[in-house]
Amino acid sequence: MGLKKKIATKGSTGKRPARPEDTYFVIMAGGRGERFWPLSTEFSPKPFIGLIGQKTFIELTVERARRIVPIERIFVVLGKEHVPVARTCLPGLPQGNFIVEPVGRDTAPCVALAASIVKAKDPDAVMVILPSDHFVPDEKKFTALIKKAIKVARGRNDLITIGITPDRPETGYGYIKRGKPVTLPHGPDCFEVDRYVEKPNITRARRYIREGGFYWNAGIFVWRAAVLLDTLRLHMPKMHEGIMEFQKAAGSRRLKKADAIFAGLEKVSIDYGLMEKAKNVLVVPATFSWDDVGTFTALRRVMPTDKDGNVVMGNAVVLDTSTSVIISGDKPIAVLGVSDIVIVASDNGILICDASKVQEVRRVTRILAEKNHKK
Repeated sequence: MGLKKKIATKGSTGKRPARPEDTYFVIMAGGRGERFWPLSTEFSPKPFIGLIGQKTFIELTVERARRIVPIERIFVVLGKEHVPVARTCLPGLPQGNFIVEPVGRDTAPCVALAASIVKAKDPDAVMVILPSDHFVPDEKKFTALIKKAIKVARGRNDLITIGITPDRPETGYGYIKRGKPVTLPHGPDCFEVDRYVEKPNITRARRYIREGGFYWNAGIFVWRAAVLLDTLRLHMPKMHEGIMEFQKAAGSRRLKKADAIFAGLEKVSIDYGLMEKAKNVLVVPATFSWDDVGTFTALRRVMPTDKDGNVVMGNAVVLDTSTSVIISGDKPIAVLGVSDIVIVASDNGILICDASKVQEVRRVTRILAEKNHKK
C-alpha cells in the first residue's frame, strides 16, 4: 500500500493489542518569558513559574501525565537555556528524558524530534503531546478522556487533536471546525476535522459561538509516533528528512553538524505546518475544564477573587479597587482607587499596566532586552 493511501484512509485500524506500556507523554516547554514579566524571564519562562498555587505549571503538567504513565515515559522538550531551571522543578525526571533542542524552531520540529526518539524506543508507541503551561483543574476528567483518546490512536492511522468547547468569543485562540462524526465502539465523541481556523476577530468569534461545531485548539495531541512521522514525510518531507539527518548526526556525536541541521529546519508550528494539511485528523471534544492562562488577566478566570473582582496575591493592601490583578513579593504593595489594572512586583522589576494592554507586555520585555544588550 502506498504511503499516501495508507495514511489518508479513514477508519483504517490495523488494531494492536492494548499495551499501556507503549504510551509516552511529550511535554513541550520553553518560551521567551515575555507576557509574564517580571515574574518570568528569558531563562525562566512561564512553564517554570508558580502562578497558581505553590507548584509551577510544568510540575502540574507532569503530575497530570503521571496519572497515566510512570515518570520514565515522560519526556520534556526544551531549549538548552532552560535546562537548569527545568531540572530544579523536576528533580525526579530522568536526565535522559530532557530532549534539548539546539535552538527553538517552533512546535513542528519539536514534535517531530520527539516522535523520532519515541519511535526508536517502541515502533508502536503512542504519544500524548501536552503544552507545559496550561491550567487543567479537572484532573479526573482529563485522565479519563486522554485514556480514551490513547485507545483510539492505538487502533487507527489518525492524528487526534483535543478540542475545547468555547464558553466565550475568544480572539486569542485558534479554532477547529468539526466535520462528520466518526463512530467508535466504546470510544469518546469523535469527529473528522473540517478545517483549522486562525485566531478570529471578535465578530467571527461570536459567530462561531452561535453556529456551534467549533472548538478551541488547545495544542493537545494523541497519535502513534509512526503515524505522525509518516504523515510528516508526506506533507513536510524536508522537515522529516532534516529530523532524520539531525538524529543521525547527533547519534554519531557530530554535534556541530547536528546543531546546524536543526537550526536550518523551517520555523513553523505543527498546526500550520502539518495539521492543516493532513487528511487523517480527528478531533475529540474535551470533557474537562481548560485555560491556557495566557496573560495576567486570565488569572481572574482561574483564581479566587475578592468581592470587587480582584485577584490579590502576596503582600498587598488593596482599597477601593476593582477587577484588577495585584501580585507582590516580600515588599508590600498598596493599591488605592483604581480599576482594571495589573500590578506585578518581583525581584526582576515592577509592571503597572491597564488590564486591556496585557497582551502588549512583550513589548516591554523586548525593549528591556535591547537595553541590556547595549550595556
